Amino acid sequence: SQLTITDSEVGSSKIYCEVRRGESLWIKEIPDCKGDIVHPTVILTQTSSEEITSSRFATVVCSIIDFHPEAITVNWLKDGHPMESGFVTSPACETNGNFSATSRLTVPAREWFTNTVYTCQVSHQAATQSRNITGSPDSSECNHPAIKLLPPSIEQVLLEATVTLTCVVSNAPYGVNVSWTQEQKPLKSEIAVQPGEDPDSVISTVDISTQAWLSEAVFYCVVSHQDLPTPLRDSIHKEAWKDLREPSVSVLLPPAEEISAERFLSLTCLVRGFSPREIFVKWTVNDKSVNPGNYKNTEVMAENDKSSFFIYSLLSIAAEEWASGASYSCVVGHEAIPLKIINRTVNKSSGKPSFVNISLALLDTVNSCQ
Repeated sequence: SQLTITDSEVGSSKIYCEVRRGESLWIKEIPDCKGDIVHPTVILTQTSSEEITSSRFATVVCSIIDFHPEAITVNWLKDGHPMESGFVTSPACETNGNFSATSRLTVPAREWFTNTVYTCQVSHQAATQSRNITGSPDSSECNHPAIKLLPPSIEQVLLEATVTLTCVVSNAPYGVNVSWTQEQKPLKSEIAVQPGEDPDSVISTVDISTQAWLSEAVFYCVVSHQDLPTPLRDSIHKEAWKDLREPSVSVLLPPAEEISAERFLSLTCLVRGFSPREIFVKWTVNDKSVNPGNYKNTEVMAENDKSSFFIYSLLSIAAEEWASGASYSCVVGHEAIPLKIINRTVNKSSGKPSFVNISLALLDTVNSCQ
């Protein structure tokens, strides 16, 4: 005997095979053909303290990765008590047979910096997982002069012929001198006067060729002043990375209830599985750059295997712009991408994003389903 059912009926209810012979009866339950249950990996990430201070809001992303089947429930707790608002959960996105989703919580900065404990509670196939995160200000201070070298942005490295190195001198005495060298070759010397982001800090920058940076040459910043017993010295170079891994990029569409009820919608760009951790993520609308103030990137976080990384980017758009059919692209740059940039595009009519590799000299479009 054979029974044919539709794909939508698979897993919706239990199916039994019943056999009668005379007064004998045999009943056997048919196993769910959708496959084994795979419980999700749940990870919490947050926007940086600097972004929280500037935007006056903290954004916490609960990443729910690689689960099957699709049905899942997400709840948020505040100090152990259920929250009724302040968060939105995206529809599940299928990749390689498993599903991933995100739930985004937004908290005012004045509430975040109060040691309140927020919990993302994920229920899947009778199993529940909880992850906690606590908001607290970064109160670390240092009264002694110190220097920190900052590498060029990955966007500069991938797209420009020259890159910028930055030497930050914290708790700097007035008139501090900063000298730059490449190996033993002098590059620049100046009295640093450009103020840094922190009080009592100054910065000095030097431009070098991208080729010099990629060659893994060592660059030194030396800080001297009459009040310092000995000069401060630090070095920086591009680290060699043998295990390059290209990122996978998915755009999660706005939840249906958000489209129908809100004036503003959210698009979420999930970038995962890449190595090394240096990456840039930004957005365009109809091929024009989106103001960075309209989207937020989480910090780059290590995945469970500790050998690859992931990041989320959250874009806020007006509901009327989405309804007009505008195309939104999540643009990702990483050194493991063959053409350095991946461009994932969605709009209200496409339903599914397109996959585009772009460079300054070549445009290569590849259709992809997700």
